[in-house]
Amino acid sequence: MNKKPTVGDFAHLLDDEAPTEKYEIDLSRGILKADDPEDHRQMMEALQMMQKVQQVPTPAPAQEIPQDDPTALKLAELLEKFFLLRKQLTQATAIAYRNCITELSSFLKNPPITRVTPSDITRYQEFLSEKGNSVRTIDNKISIVRALYNFGKKQGYTRQDNPAENRALLTKKQRLKGGYAIFEKEEIELFFKSEFFKEQKNKDKDYTTAVIRGLFTGCRVGEITSLKKDQFKVSPAGVNYITIRDSKTLAGIREVPLHPFVFNTIKEFINSKTEKIFKYVEKEGKGTGNAVGKKFARNIESSGITRDKLVFHSLRKFVNNELLKDKVSLEHRCQFIGHELDNVNVAIYTETLTIDELAEAVFPTFEKIYNSIKVSLYKTEF
Repeated sequence: MNKKPTVGDFAHLLDDEAPTEKYEIDLSRGILKADDPEDHRQMMEALQMMQKVQQVPTPAPAQEIPQDDPTALKLAELLEKFFLLRKQLTQATAIAYRNCITELSSFLKNPPITRVTPSDITRYQEFLSEKGNSVRTIDNKISIVRALYNFGKKQGYTRQDNPAENRALLTKKQRLKGGYAIFEKEEIELFFKSEFFKEQKNKDKDYTTAVIRGLFTGCRVGEITSLKKDQFKVSPAGVNYITIRDSKTLAGIREVPLHPFVFNTIKEFINSKTEKIFKYVEKEGKGTGNAVGKKFARNIESSGITRDKLVFHSLRKFVNNELLKDKVSLEHRCQFIGHELDNVNVAIYTETLTIDELAEAVFPTFEKIYNSIKVSLYKTEF
């Protein structure tokens, strides 16, 4: 009967022919010993083998795919939470938010907010670009998404990183350079000397009064055209001013002094009103200043002014620039124009200026503007 061989049957061969290992390796104690050259060679081969084993990379554990949180809000639901706590938003701003989030939600097929990733935002940017949106418009929409997610994190609706963070396509410098232009004094003179403006002084006093108010207050067109009679006030020192109750930003809610030559010329127009000062009605998503903006563009064209990017907002930039040239302080300019003051020392440790202090600082600049234009801005029949 044939017997199957075992290792033991070849033991004598191993003992007689295989080299005996005499070297000693104890890395924990730093011991490496060999008796002769052959023993040393075997020890070195063993060391090399140990190094190769140590260098083999440990396979990374498989990433666990996150499961949807059944309680996570959808984008539209988060937006409603946002509106619930941000009641100070203007109608135009609220509509812009709703349009953007509705578009994004539809594009991403209505995912929970915890499922939206930075790559989703990139695809949305590409989608907007393919639709013909400008880079500035794309950045504006992404800023809405970013603001909504910041709100969501602050209120505890999500813990994930903001997928729209640091996704702006334009730098701050590019945004400033690509914005609306600033009127030059010669252009201001051409504008108010134009036949178009002269005709409107009799035909459309709402328009000319709004434009003049923009030139001598630096207010936004929506802040002007939405004015009501009870917003006109007089300080204890006798300075006429308007109080802006609804603005694009929190800093825009402010008091704006009116130079006497401005107020005295238009006070009959104001006194003839019962509640709303201007005839303009609010249009969905466009506020009350849309009609003024359109006529303003026609006024520029009729004046022979050919530079691009001049709009009603350019009056606001012109005013701020003239105050800067006259060395009116940053604190005075920001409070007058309604800009956020991003300076801890000034914003926290400086008290708000009184309307009389503000008037004293800015009125000299408006006198210079009026005198430099060298044209009658008003009709006495106001």
